[in-house]
Amino acid sequence: MKRWLIGTTLVAAGLFSLAGTTQAAAKSSSPYLPDNTQYVRLKKNMDVGIYQKSGNHYQKLLKKKGALLQVMGVGRNAVKGKYVPTVALTSGAVHYSRANKLKYKTMDNMHPMNIPFTKANFKPVKLKAPDRTLLFQAGTGFKVASSIEESLVTTPAFYLTLDNYLQYYSAADIAKVSPSGLYKAVGGMNVWKPTASVKVSKVTVKGKTTTVDYAKPLKGMPNRKISKGHYRLKIVHNTKQHHATFFPDGYTEEANWTTYKVNGKSYYVGESIEVKDYLDD
Repeated sequence: MKRWLIGTTLVAAGLFSLAGTTQAAAKSSSPYLPDNTQYVRLKKNMDVGIYQKSGNHYQKLLKKKGALLQVMGVGRNAVKGKYVPTVALTSGAVHYSRANKLKYKTMDNMHPMNIPFTKANFKPVKLKAPDRTLLFQAGTGFKVASSIEESLVTTPAFYLTLDNYLQYYSAADIAKVSPSGLYKAVGGMNVWKPTASVKVSKVTVKGKTTTVDYAKPLKGMPNRKISKGHYRLKIVHNTKQHHATFFPDGYTEEANWTTYKVNGKSYYVGESIEVKDYLDD
């Protein structure tokens, strides 16, 4: 499969700079937030271009003060006669039943919302659990299927949503949405039906370890039973960076990842980007 998507969001050329790219931070005196802000909370009730399905129709969803939102992109748009930083937002990687009922005005018309990206409207936040939304793939890292079938292996995977759900995907199901490492993290536009999911009761972070507690075992996961009605995942991060280059089907795959132990089992988080081979041009 030829892949040209880099990152987790594709938007109209020239309209947005993706959140997380390296850009000069806004001056401290500026009323605007830095372009590399990834998550915000609202400082007031606002219409941010999100619609929720009700029956056969979609209704505008007014987001309330304090709501957590993911920055999809920051652009420059005309507001009251001058160009200012404006923002496009999603609800982020929330659980499937909720995400499946949402749509975003920005992606309907491929234009940014006219919402000034100001400190008066938004408060920048960092996720308390940095492992949220990361796509944990089973195994020690990217590998090719075999010397005959050179495509990268797609393995079972899971992630922790922003609203406290563990969502698990079999290899067959993850291959439909994120084959062989297309995504490192899951965003609001990635509406993926899980193979299985469970509500999380508690998430704690201590150093490089994230502990996730829940009431029912999740099929396909290395659940650890603590007591009746209490199961736990302990996710331990190894900060060593890994890199490999693969050459499936005449193309170059550049893969980068870090490894984790999840209840003692090997998982990795990373992405593989397909780069065109210009030697044949």
